[in-house]
Amino acid sequence: LAARADGKTRDGMTRAEGVQRILKWYSKPQRELRDVGAGEPNVYGVHDLHGLVWEWVSDFNGSMVSGDNRQEGDRENARFCGGATIGSADVANYAAFMRFAFRSSLRAAYTVPNLGFRCARDQNQGKKP
Repeated sequence: LAARADGKTRDGMTRAEGVQRILKWYSKPQRELRDVGAGEPNVYGVHDLHGLVWEWVSDFNGSMVSGDNRQEGDRENARFCGGATIGSADVANYAAFMRFAFRSSLRAAYTVPNLGFRCARDQNQGKKP
């Protein structure tokens, strides 16, 4: 995924400095959106996958995890209050949990300054072979 890349590697999330850069951005509220394209590009040349909006997703409403039957029929148990950490590949990935919490709080009619969407297309789209 392009969003995991940083300016040096295809998977910047495996590097402590990559994770720290993202956490630093999350920890500083911004009143206004910064200029698009002002951030450093990742190794794929894509700008602003981090540091402009909280997260780029195809379905903000797909954040609910399915419940399991851990508490005698309580199917809602794993859906809230950090239940997603149960199946997480990296329970120390605080940035991922921040994004999950933010997405989970959204409704279709909400608007906030750092909520956005990205349009993209394949560079070869429309070209004849």
